[in-house]
Amino acid sequence: MSATEGFRLALAQPAIDRRADEHSRVSAAAGMIAEAGESGADLILFPESYPGPITAGLEYDAEPTLTEACRAAGVAACWGRIEATDDGRYVTVVYLTDRSGRSAGRYVRSHPATGDVHPVLSGAPMAPGPGPGLFDLDGLKLGVVVCSELWNPELCRLLALRGAEILLAPAGGGFNRVASNWQLMARARAIENELFTGLTQQLFDGEEGSALIAGPEQTLGELKVPGLLIRDLDLERSRWLRARDDSMEEPKPFSALPGLLRARRPELYRELGADSDDLYDFEAAST
Repeated sequence: MSATEGFRLALAQPAIDRRADEHSRVSAAAGMIAEAGESGADLILFPESYPGPITAGLEYDAEPTLTEACRAAGVAACWGRIEATDDGRYVTVVYLTDRSGRSAGRYVRSHPATGDVHPVLSGAPMAPGPGPGLFDLDGLKLGVVVCSELWNPELCRLLALRGAEILLAPAGGGFNRVASNWQLMARARAIENELFTGLTQQLFDGEEGSALIAGPEQTLGELKVPGLLIRDLDLERSRWLRARDDSMEEPKPFSALPGLLRARRPELYRELGADSDDLYDFEAAST
């Protein structure tokens, strides 16, 4: 695959048995990499902190197994785990392993979830990483946003401005009532940034899956059950949209507004870089 050709993306959406040893997810992930390779996929995306460990303090190393699986299948893999820091805290980490089995990127989740999300799912709060996640795979730039980071339009826009053409959105799971809006966010990020978005999650306690691949003009596929979702991404089409201006011509040759990244006026958005406490007193407004 080169940056001028099409791209076949595979999303892995595994069912999680909380009673099973987390280490068993490593062999399951290797099997999914092999399956993705048989389908001709260029990249397989795993959910947040999969194959793990997802539990803070639990230690096993999935990398050697995934490295060999990627090399054997000729597929790149985006996967994750929880890691301890030198100061005794924990971080959510995403790795990219290329089709040759080489390490091609590492991203530490920069916007941990608020509330009790991390303590419930991982057993401890997570520390923030230093900056946005942008990987390069054979000349193609991939943005990475973990779980609720997908709901942060500024972070996703920044990745698009830095050249991301695919936005990888691995999530932890437990969506339930917010699942439909989570998918809506995936579609919105694809439309407004003229790129492709891949969203996938772990399925806890039999919940319905939200895996989704969306392009700037349409949803390419959804998966509600455990398994793989695989679709071809037309990168030339998204590049055409980025390079074209809007038009009133009919019939319209597009179904999403083109040229959005070039139509920006950054001088009007300086408040986006300010601390929220300097702009609005949320606590006072809620009383």
